[in-house]
Amino acid sequence: MTILSKLTMALLGAALTLPAYSDASTLAAWSQYGNDGKVEARIVTDEAACPALSVDGASQPMAERSAGVAEFPIRVCIGQIPLGAKNVSAGGKTLPVPAAKPHHIVVIGDTGCRLKGDLVQACNDENAWPFKAVASHAADEHPDLVIHVGDYYYRETPCKAGDNRCAGTPTGDNWPSWQADLFSPAGKLMGAAVWLAARGNHEDCKRGGLGWTVLLGRDPANTRCIAHEKPLFVDLGGVKLALLDDNDADDKPGVIAPAAAALKADLGAVTAAKANWVITHHPFHGINKVASGNQAEGGNDTLNEALTGFDEGQLSLFLAGHIHNFQIENYAGHTAPQLVVGEGGDLLDTKVPLTLTGLVTGGKEVTSGLSIPGFGYVVLDRIGDSADWDISVHAADGKLMRRCGLKNRQLSCS
Repeated sequence: MTILSKLTMALLGAALTLPAYSDASTLAAWSQYGNDGKVEARIVTDEAACPALSVDGASQPMAERSAGVAEFPIRVCIGQIPLGAKNVSAGGKTLPVPAAKPHHIVVIGDTGCRLKGDLVQACNDENAWPFKAVASHAADEHPDLVIHVGDYYYRETPCKAGDNRCAGTPTGDNWPSWQADLFSPAGKLMGAAVWLAARGNHEDCKRGGLGWTVLLGRDPANTRCIAHEKPLFVDLGGVKLALLDDNDADDKPGVIAPAAAALKADLGAVTAAKANWVITHHPFHGINKVASGNQAEGGNDTLNEALTGFDEGQLSLFLAGHIHNFQIENYAGHTAPQLVVGEGGDLLDTKVPLTLTGLVTGGKEVTSGLSIPGFGYVVLDRIGDSADWDISVHAADGKLMRRCGLKNRQLSCS
């Protein structure tokens, strides 16, 4: 045997010993802002080891974020994506890279399919639960960034025997439920752009908190739910976003949850960082129904307690979900305007008035505001390098429903 033949055989033998990653073994792949605002590649695999991460042709190992959790018998792998990277892949999947100055942003929220006791959404009907269509059309927008304002996991209790609306669906805080609620229907959108993922009340430690910690959480992974994560700051190039974890901010009227103290400290960090937007899951001043007269429900007393002493004058926007429609509210003085995007797929809130002007929420009167019913998503387009944005509201099928905007700290719709 010639030297060349021996070398060929040796190389072939070495290749056969390498782990063979295929698309089939990669169960999910995406990029997201992680710990300390760094962009991470994340892979969910059923292989025995993490794949390598390829960044512009250079290979590097991925770290194991989670493995061996009974409810999540999968391996979650992470690897850092540097700003300026052009081509990133792992586990046979191409991954989104961060944009230096995201100008074109998709916002979605409250996307999972509701299964809780007698409250049953038809998860097997794409018209009744249209998140897959929402995510697909949102991906067709070719965004620079995707912001999900929380509430991914909704399949909490088993489907009752004989109920075709949800027959065959998994339930409980486990990988099959998270795959059904998020990773399967949102696969196209997760491959379209880096995600900034907020944590909703459905991801608190009494519901889907373990899934959050294992799959989407920013703090180091744990085999138990992490109750509260520190703020995350992302600079879009002159517009700085502050993402706060308010998963346990109880929204019952008149209730101030223990979370108020942690959120107050988080808002102190917002001041120090000179952030322009605050992103939470619960809205500070949203409206889900009129209680009596001009008094509305939907604001969060825990968040408003945390606001005590905080100067909102530095902010141009509060962005949240939780209420299942699209709405805007403006207020007098230093109070920042509130944008709510919660129409991504879960059962819609149908008691929100179309006109919100004059209603009082969280002790604040809405000087101008409106809501738009129906499933869908929102696109934000920055106007040049200013702090102003064009906002387009889209239906689940991608159709443009309304043009709005954020200009001079005021939200408005044409």
